[in-house]
Amino acid sequence: MMQSVLSPSPILPDLNDSYPLTTAQIQAFQQEGHLRLNGIVSSTEIAAYRPGLVEAVDRFDLERKAMEKSVAGQSQGWKFVENLWQMDATARQFVLAKRFGKIAADLLGVDTVRLFRDQSYFKEQGGGNTPWHQDGYFMPLDTQQIVTMWIAISDVSVNMAPMTFVTGSHRKGYLGTSTPTDASLDEFERTIAQQGFQFCNYGAMAAGDASFHSGWTSHSSRHNADRRTRQALVIVYYADGAKVLMPSVPANALPQEHFAAVIRQHNLNTCLPGLQNGDLAVTDMNPIVYQRS
Repeated sequence: MMQSVLSPSPILPDLNDSYPLTTAQIQAFQQEGHLRLNGIVSSTEIAAYRPGLVEAVDRFDLERKAMEKSVAGQSQGWKFVENLWQMDATARQFVLAKRFGKIAADLLGVDTVRLFRDQSYFKEQGGGNTPWHQDGYFMPLDTQQIVTMWIAISDVSVNMAPMTFVTGSHRKGYLGTSTPTDASLDEFERTIAQQGFQFCNYGAMAAGDASFHSGWTSHSSRHNADRRTRQALVIVYYADGAKVLMPSVPANALPQEHFAAVIRQHNLNTCLPGLQNGDLAVTDMNPIVYQRS
């Protein structure tokens, strides 16, 4: 790919300033495992970035036929593209914005965060359920200092499957997963509720609003019942200094454990290429997005 394709655009707004957080917001995130922030990208800024981001998702979605599509539910009406920042100049400028990286660092309480990956989560009309899961379980890292930003690229209605979180689940270890079926999601939710957990859904979001959740916060979303596509972009950050961790899976483990191992290997190959168990989690795919001076 020609380097000029990835050159920063002077036309797009700069997103390297600060979005200040209050102490109460940081404490809420660390206690509950999730946080909504309104307008981290202004209406003017998102209007400038949206056409390029949507065009890039559409273009590379058509070209991609690899494993991540089947894993993420491509057959269920999703447009899922991973690591857009490597392929498109607009996406690169958006994903590597210091504004977002500083929020991630502030929420984690660390000085430096690196990029793990970005992903488009465009769920079309009728697009299927997202199973209950915890991101960190599928990430080959030895740290819990992981945070995911889920940002609305277009307005998201209550019918467009905004995310639901299990409050406090990030402090309780691995809670298991569901399948994408309604029955499996319902059963998982009953089990979690019986354990005393509370659910949080932030509802409708305007373009430029975002939620942040810990890598170990259990979350899910239902099918898109709206006529419009839910356009969202996910960016995952982790604290600098993490190492690769690929836990072994015994042959007699449950099927979901073997499935998780496959996803971890895929994530290692695509987001931490060339590294092995115990290596420092640093490659060209993991630039520092924010570092305190």
